[in-house]
Amino acid sequence: MGRASVTRIDVLKGTGTRYRSVLHRADGVVVELDGGGYNVVGGPARRVPHDIAHLVVERRLGLDAGLWGVLAGGGIVQNASFVGRLPPHALRRAKAQTDPQGETLRQAEVLVRAVADRCLAHGPSPVTPGELAALRRAVGDRWWASGTTASALASACLELRDASVRWEALPAGESLALEWPAAGPRTTRR
Repeated sequence: MGRASVTRIDVLKGTGTRYRSVLHRADGVVVELDGGGYNVVGGPARRVPHDIAHLVVERRLGLDAGLWGVLAGGGIVQNASFVGRLPPHALRRAKAQTDPQGETLRQAEVLVRAVADRCLAHGPSPVTPGELAALRRAVGDRWWASGTTASALASACLELRDASVRWEALPAGESLALEWPAAGPRTTRR
């Protein structure tokens, strides 16, 4: 079988700390998020836009029903809006897609913060079993995801720091083109 289809996400750098993320769904629908929040991850550039942190952490930990999985799968969240002409009843269908994912969306928020904090504190160093257990206790079983492994955490930290460097070097008005698997959301909570 060939390469799986992907959903393109353009994160457009504005002036100051503003940015905008534009998701181009496989069905042609465009969704925009107006950003401004950042996660501090350490390294030479120190921080990364929160939308990029979500993408990295959700992909690395297998959170298919986090922010980007829900949006790519047809949902809509509070700070997102559709761009352009929509099919009839698109907003109603999008909310029906999103509503059952409330817990997984909150789980993604908790884990993005926990991974960014871990990256800030320890860098891309290997994650010890004790550190992984401590992180699980700090996050709690409610928010823990089965894909949160030592390897996934170390990879997420490396990718977050790399993304922060690429973002810092990006001129205002330019964008980073990122990808999300196009398949719809599925719950990966444990």
